[in-house]
Amino acid sequence: MALTQSGPERGRYLVRAMGDAVPLSSFLNSIAGDPAITVVDRIGPAGQPHTVVAELSHDRARALEQQFMQNQQPLIIEPDQPISMFNGDSH
Repeated sequence: MALTQSGPERGRYLVRAMGDAVPLSSFLNSIAGDPAITVVDRIGPAGQPHTVVAELSHDRARALEQQFMQNQQPLIIEPDQPISMFNGDSH
């Protein structure tokens, strides 16, 4: 799934590992101290998250998506969508 937004504005994205969490740990190590990416939350067992919620620019997210594909990394980045308990029907 290709990311559709672009530009310097920031958004929240999910970065998740397909399979084991080792590639996600490597990713987290690679962005440690990077002021352009803010890790908002880690989802999964303590010390072994399988998903990270990060805030970064849309352009940086697209660059990461390309990097993951080119390097055949088992990581996916996608926009963080708000969840709702209701589907909008008034019933």
